Parts: sequence; structure tokens; C-alpha cells
Amino acid sequence: MRALGIFSRFGVFVLVLVILTETMEFSGWTESPGAPTSSSFAIAMLDDWSMMTLVLGLLLSMAMIGASYLVRDERLANLTWDLGQDVETPVVGMPPAATREGLNRNSPMIGDDEE
Repeated sequence: MRALGIFSRFGVFVLVLVILTETMEFSGWTESPGAPTSSSFAIAMLDDWSMMTLVLGLLLSMAMIGASYLVRDERLANLTWDLGQDVETPVVGMPPAATREGLNRNSPMIGDDEE
């Protein structure tokens, strides 16, 4: 297993070296007709690179959706805290249930029918 890790690190290092040398030897880098204008940049992004811009936008939106999914907190104590109720939290490694100061168990809650 250790040899496989060392081999993969060496392979990634060689791959990066090959990509760098191929990029540096590209003959298109020497041609510099002038500084690009904002309109030429916009045309390049929307015409020449339109598919890559679309793929990048999809990847970024998937990353933001995934981050919001990972951040949410659905523990019973926190859900009932938002509703203003007191509940007993299960003993399965959960923190004690949240209680609100000043709320009485006999006082009516929002949505309860008062008679």
C-alpha cells in the first residue's frame, strides 16, 4: 500500500512536469498582437469558450448546493428550538435539548387553539 502511494505521487509529479514543459514550449505564446480589449475578451468568453464557461458555472453551482447541504443542521434539538418547543433528546450521543428561558410548559404555543 505504501509503495502504491509513492508510485502515485511520482506519477503525479511526472505528469505535472510533462504538462509544464509542453505548455512552455508552445509556439503560440510568442505571438503578442497587443493587449486584449474588453470586447475581445467578451467575444472570446461567449463564443470561443462558451462550453467551458457553461461547465464551470454548473460545477460552481453544484459546489454551492453541496456546501449548503453540508452546512444545514437537522438535529432534533435544533429543529424544536426553532419551533419553540421543549423535547427530550435521545441519549444516542446527542447534546441536551435546548430550552428557552422564560417559556412555561403550560403557556400556549404559537398555533395552539386558545379556549
